[in-house]
Amino acid sequence: MSRLGAVAAVLALLFLAGCGGAAAGADSAAPTARPAAKETCPDVAWSPPPSLGIEQTHRELVPFSPTLLGVHAMWAGDGVTVETSAGGYVDDLTEPYDDLSPAGSMTLAHGAEAEVLRGHAQEAPLLVLLWREPSVKPPCDVHAVLITGADPAVEKQLLAPLR
Repeated sequence: MSRLGAVAAVLALLFLAGCGGAAAGADSAAPTARPAAKETCPDVAWSPPPSLGIEQTHRELVPFSPTLLGVHAMWAGDGVTVETSAGGYVDDLTEPYDDLSPAGSMTLAHGAEAEVLRGHAQEAPLLVLLWREPSVKPPCDVHAVLITGADPAVEKQLLAPLR
């Protein structure tokens, strides 16, 4: 290799080393993006009476925005299904059921007034309680309990923890 070729090779190596060093320095000085903190809606304060043999089968967090999550849980046993939803929109909760009709209201233990709706889900009786938690901001304020397949006596037992 000629002397000029050797000088060119050394300059090329120095240039590449300088670029690599600058790039590494730039990367370490660059701010890192942190994901935004996520907030979860307060869950529905309900659980089935132990005497009914109904157990939680599913729980999921439902995204309402990149940082806000609702809570949806399912419970089942003895032909009865109960769903609880914390957060969301009333229309989204009631839309799957064509024949819901108002059936009164119920005052909950903490003073909130729940709307009671009745209908059917695949020919099984359906009871829906919908209310807004006054201390929670929308869309987390919407809470619901949906009971499918329960006779009136079991419905009464399932609703007891809310009264």
